[in-house]
Amino acid sequence: MDLKSFILFAVAIALEVVATVLFKKGTNRLVNSIRQGWLSHLDNIINALRTKEIALGIFLYAIEYVFWIAFLASVDISKAFPLSSVQIVLILLASRLILKEHVNAYRWLGATFIVVGIYLVGGNI
Repeated sequence: MDLKSFILFAVAIALEVVATVLFKKGTNRLVNSIRQGWLSHLDNIINALRTKEIALGIFLYAIEYVFWIAFLASVDISKAFPLSSVQIVLILLASRLILKEHVNAYRWLGATFIVVGIYLVGGNI
């Protein structure tokens, strides 16, 4: 993979991870409102879109798709798609480091298998 393709890939994955963390933060805030009985189902959708974290997450996902499409144009999909699994590992790390979620040993083991799989499938990129 050339440098341009790598940069496109890295930016796309980084945007996806950040957007996912923002979605989680936004939904956590929204869930607290729902539990308190303040929102109806339609209000849930409207308020979710008004939540700054979710709105920013949607914006970042839109930008991410531009980078991802450009990346797909430069690399075989048989290599690109397995590489995208790195987002699972990065989201696991973000959930632990940023969201302070508990991540058990089985999830870390699974992340290790994903990294090995990326290496085996992506191999000589």
